[in-house]
Amino acid sequence: MKKRKGLLSGLAARLDIPSEALPGGFGVEISGQRMMTVRGCRRILHYADEEIRLLLGRTVLHVFGKELLCASFGNGGVTVKGWIEAIRFGEAEK
Repeated sequence: MKKRKGLLSGLAARLDIPSEALPGGFGVEISGQRMMTVRGCRRILHYADEEIRLLLGRTVLHVFGKELLCASFGNGGVTVKGWIEAIRFGEAEK
């Protein structure tokens, strides 16, 4: 598995593209505490005002806050708006 990650990282560098554009890759961009954009999202696992869970390949991204909402979802990208208090990464269940 480590070898594959190394190959994909090397390929991304040679092609001069972000690693989240390759299989299993993701990226998170946070703008203050009110908005975040996530690339590489495969599925929304949980959706509530105070927590949103996103599946990013083998990783689950937990977003905690108040009045959270998914402002957009498509082509592997999600925009979360609301008052973002914390984020946590975990492993997806097998």
